[in-house]
Amino acid sequence: MIVQCPFCGAKYEAPPGRRFYVCPYCGTALSEGKTYENVYIFKPAVDKTAAFKAVLNFRPTAAPEDLPAASPVEAELHFLPLYLYYVSFPPLDQLATYATALATSSPPVPLPPSFRFPARWRTPFKPTLERVGVFHSPDLDPEAAFTSLQEVVEEARAYAQVFKVKIGVEWRLEGLVYYPIWRLAYDYRGRRYSAAVDATDGTVLYMEYPISARGRAEALGMAAAVAAGAAALGAMAAAYVGLPPALGAAGGGVASLGAATRLVLNLAAARVGKYKAEKRL
Repeated sequence: MIVQCPFCGAKYEAPPGRRFYVCPYCGTALSEGKTYENVYIFKPAVDKTAAFKAVLNFRPTAAPEDLPAASPVEAELHFLPLYLYYVSFPPLDQLATYATALATSSPPVPLPPSFRFPARWRTPFKPTLERVGVFHSPDLDPEAAFTSLQEVVEEARAYAQVFKVKIGVEWRLEGLVYYPIWRLAYDYRGRRYSAAVDATDGTVLYMEYPISARGRAEALGMAAAVAAGAAALGAMAAAYVGLPPALGAAGGGVASLGAATRLVLNLAAARVGKYKAEKRL
């Protein structure tokens, strides 16, 4: 279907059946044919130069020492749509809070598992000022997206249990929020790698990187150390309970096989290393 933006007048093609549409030219958000009133944005505080610097100086495990000399190739700023909720937990009014959840099922960059987006420090959305990136439209139902906030609900319930109070969960949709993330590409010795950086604080969220020969050797050494350490602990534990130490050593070696294998496959045998940030609180 063809949608005409009421702000800049541009016409663009959009999939039918969505509740929200975002103009790719000026970023104006629409809901059921009308400009969506409650729209906010997190303004990027990290430019592309700083984003590349964060990636190339990050140096994950087994990365080459001269990685900072790699060549930046592409930088594109993406604005991910979030739903903004006001969540309350009656009868404990003091637990009420704002929370955001990802509103798209296909983010343009890999995100850490259970990545929690902030709700504070958002500012009103101004289409005239935000023409510097790619704005993505929501495609998730707000009720379905709310299920990703289960951790917020569990934290409230844990707090309520301290006071032996049973709470309910109520929410209302407060609007849309756009969150900026840099999608980057860089070249190292003729091969291209990708990365993603949080444009609000410079956190490296995802990174592909070359693995050096020294890094591969270190990965093999780490795998051997993991297996040897587990075998030694197994032998000690077996001796403590009166079993043959060799039996315990064998058990420890088997138990460590999974971790050692992951080290070998992820670093020693892989052509490309991949880093993913841990869950952010």
